Amino acid sequence: MTQQSLKQKLKSGPCMGLFSKTTDSAMVEAAGLGGMDFIILDMEHGPATLETMHHHVRAARLGGVAPVIRARGIDAHAIGSALDTGAEGVQVPNINTADQAREAVAAARFHPYGQRGVCRFVRAARFGTQPKDDYFAEANEATLILQVEGTEGVRNLDEILEVEGFDVLFVGPYDLSQSVGKPGQVEAPEVIELIDEIARKAEARGILLGAFSDQLARSRDLIKGGFNYLAHSVDVNVFAEACQRLKGQING
Repeated sequence: MTQQSLKQKLKSGPCMGLFSKTTDSAMVEAAGLGGMDFIILDMEHGPATLETMHHHVRAARLGGVAPVIRARGIDAHAIGSALDTGAEGVQVPNINTADQAREAVAAARFHPYGQRGVCRFVRAARFGTQPKDDYFAEANEATLILQVEGTEGVRNLDEILEVEGFDVLFVGPYDLSQSVGKPGQVEAPEVIELIDEIARKAEARGILLGAFSDQLARSRDLIKGGFNYLAHSVDVNVFAEACQRLKGQING
């Protein structure tokens, strides 16, 4: 774990990170050196393999940024394999029902909190050199983030929030926009209303909130609105836009 765990940081105040869709671990390390609190290593929409994730997690540790892997879906093997890399957390997309939330928790936790597949000869357990009891106790402290990003999930939100064992409820605005028939229109009133509804219900239960934003003003508003786990944009897009600004400044 990093000196102060991501879970501890989230409880003490807002944390900022970004999504990563690169296969270059140097970009991951640089995000940490640039001051990010966490980086979401994306296996749902990104090209990186599980082998690459092992390199990314090592790079994140070197850079001092908490590595979180977004799994491909609600799949016990995918969730367990993500945590086996030594990632500090796992993020599970497309949670629409309480049963799916319970399935994600079971896949991410060892007994007595879940049914995660057991192998201690993995990077997360220092390839078997870490004392077993220490490993299993520490592993159950990994940060688990569940994504609600569709109208079905919002309809079932009360039941989802009753599920124990996860740490952050993450709102996916782009998928929400898709679910209301306005793909990409993340500032549409229908999308904002759904996000506000999710936030109200999560806050009432004392559950930490997360969200994605690719607009600076919106990111600031989300942090002010109580979203402690804020992922701003994507590493490759941040780099591309920085190049655009640089060229404009030089040519201007």
